[in-house]
Amino acid sequence: MKKWKVMAAGLVTLSVLTAGLTASSAVSAAEIRKADSSVQTYKDGAVVPASKAPAVRKAAREKAQSDYYITEGKKLDQAVARLLYINPEETGLDPQVDYSYRMDKTLTGDYFYHVRAFLPNSTKAAGDFLLAKDDSCVFRRFPGEARTELLDGTTEKLLAKVEIYPAYKKIPQDGVGKVLIRVPGSIPYKLTLTSLNENTLTIKTDEQGQQWVYGVTRGKGDVLAEVEIGGYITSKTLNFTVMDEKDVAREENRTSGGWPIGIGIGFGWGHGRHHHGHGGGIIIGM
Repeated sequence: MKKWKVMAAGLVTLSVLTAGLTASSAVSAAEIRKADSSVQTYKDGAVVPASKAPAVRKAAREKAQSDYYITEGKKLDQAVARLLYINPEETGLDPQVDYSYRMDKTLTGDYFYHVRAFLPNSTKAAGDFLLAKDDSCVFRRFPGEARTELLDGTTEKLLAKVEIYPAYKKIPQDGVGKVLIRVPGSIPYKLTLTSLNENTLTIKTDEQGQQWVYGVTRGKGDVLAEVEIGGYITSKTLNFTVMDEKDVAREENRTSGGWPIGIGIGFGWGHGRHHHGHGGGIIIGM
């Protein structure tokens, strides 16, 4: 055989061997990756050895992080930059510390980006913040203290998102009604109620500072509800109907005994604890 043919045959043989080794290596690597991922993959309801419980917990946490939170990207970077623009003494964030940040994928109350800061290599939160999607205001939360502070901006646009409505428009004579307030992010507020027809309705405040609408006589009346947050106020006139015992009986008969309120009761909401400074409303958090 000629010399060039011998060399060609050798090259072909070497190529075949190299290809085989490469394919074998690729398969082995793929199998290794598959084995690793099977340990980390979280499947709800899966049965695994107890020794793998820590790995399952880790995988479940990682899945939740991916499903519910943003941990990187332009949107998070912009939110962090907004926080770092504010005085560190107000945010509580040390400029020398390399925090990690996490943002909820879902807007809080369809208005706020919820961002939390964590200490390096830790799950301990160092800061909890609400950033308005229109960049009009930034709040700092103090978990466990029922306290929220305005750090930057104004609340004018936030007040436009506040909802004010009566728990029930019909209240019994000598009974009480309540005004409900819905604020994005459960931001604390001050509520002031004023009866516009004191012959029919009066406003009373209990020892906890809770304001109630009392039915005086049968008829219709209006209540002016004013909500104040951060130096801005929004108001709404609410219509109530005060019913006597005959009205109550007629209403109960019409609804086959399924009327949602009773005489002289607090409509199911009671005198529970609420954020400071509410002045008597019930806050419906979102």
